Amino acid sequence: MLLVAAVLAFGVLAPPEHCPDVTTADLEASATAAVDWFTRNQNDDGTWLYEYDAVKDHETGSPYNVVRHAGAVMGLYQAATAGIPGALESADRGVEWARAHLVERDGWVAVSFDDRTAVGTAALLTAGLVERRLLTGETDSDDLIRGLARFMVAQTEPSGAVLAEYDDATGQPVAGNYSKYFTGEAYWALGRVHRLFPDEGWGEAADRIGDYLATSRDEVEDHWPPVPDHWTAYGLAETVAFPERDPARPLTEDELGNAERQAALFGSQVRWVSQQAGPWGVAVRGTFSPRGGGYGVVGEALTGLWLVAEADGRLAGDRKPIAERARCIAALAIDEQRVGSEADAALRPDRVDGAWFVGDVTRMDDQQHAISALLRTIAIVEAESIIGEDDAPSGWLWLLALVATLNALYAAVGTPRRESGRERAALGALGAGRVRHRAGGRVAR
Repeated sequence: MLLVAAVLAFGVLAPPEHCPDVTTADLEASATAAVDWFTRNQNDDGTWLYEYDAVKDHETGSPYNVVRHAGAVMGLYQAATAGIPGALESADRGVEWARAHLVERDGWVAVSFDDRTAVGTAALLTAGLVERRLLTGETDSDDLIRGLARFMVAQTEPSGAVLAEYDDATGQPVAGNYSKYFTGEAYWALGRVHRLFPDEGWGEAADRIGDYLATSRDEVEDHWPPVPDHWTAYGLAETVAFPERDPARPLTEDELGNAERQAALFGSQVRWVSQQAGPWGVAVRGTFSPRGGGYGVVGEALTGLWLVAEADGRLAGDRKPIAERARCIAALAIDEQRVGSEADAALRPDRVDGAWFVGDVTRMDDQQHAISALLRTIAIVEAESIIGEDDAPSGWLWLLALVATLNALYAAVGTPRRESGRERAALGALGAGRVRHRAGGRVAR
């Protein structure tokens, strides 16, 4: 019976994983290729190529998404901070397009496009502008940052829930309309503004949103299973650096539990993808292929949670397994990027090189999320003493994995409840996971 259980566990529920090695050079080269995709494919008005079919060699006709435009601005400013040529100029042109679509109401400022005034646009544009200010020291966008922040606060309910959109026609927020991701984006953006202007009170709204995300969002907004939210991870990484927080234990108990849940949710996603990439993974994990944005959001979440675990000592034991998962998903993402000869064979290499495709189609945010994740993984790769190479799981860990994987729901979803210290250690090992690296280094691309 034990043998049957072992075959089931390690052959079907937990097959071997494939996590290639990854170096700083790999990460920088891949992110640079994606930035170059943006600079080549930016239109004269500051927008970018949105969605492209490489086989048919045409844009798909999907409506331009203003939230993803703001996300591209944010990701390119992150790339500018990393020193990637062309990123700052491309992001600045994207901001000028957004400035041409600003609306002002009741003391706040937002971006309105195609009759949509969305919190997500304001949040990601704000996060990007804060990044630019920290990089350049220029203060010319400070009024815009504050105006966008006031819009997000105006959309935030007393509970911390964030109304997703404002109706220009009625002059009111759209009641009862929430977004799965805009809330976390506002949490992060307001956290960034609070750290930039710590005496102006932006932290109160950020904390209120963070508490809502940690305690109520999934239930109130009827999300099941719980939402793996990479923006929440970004927000938590800001929260731990708030000047008014206890530097030794910066997170509240609810925020701590949310960080643990998010680590488990994203860790299990990496486990699934790395098992699919393993020696017999497709047979038991199917052929579903994540898009570039899928690889990216997982990497963004884990890199953010790694920073959280560094700041709050109660999560110190989770830092190494989170790092290993972040490295793994970054390496797998790089393997799926179309570069070099693979791009040269396309009808339009300039629209393919540096991009990620699902089937024959790439979308702007595939590159944006991947850039952010890859660049944020560099700090993890450089922290070799924390990560550890070729750390094979011990016998007790394999036994623990066997027991846990027999409960398919527990293994797949993670544990949404709050665990004891011993249970958290087990979950960190399983959800964030210890992975097996192949010997030898990667070939720089």
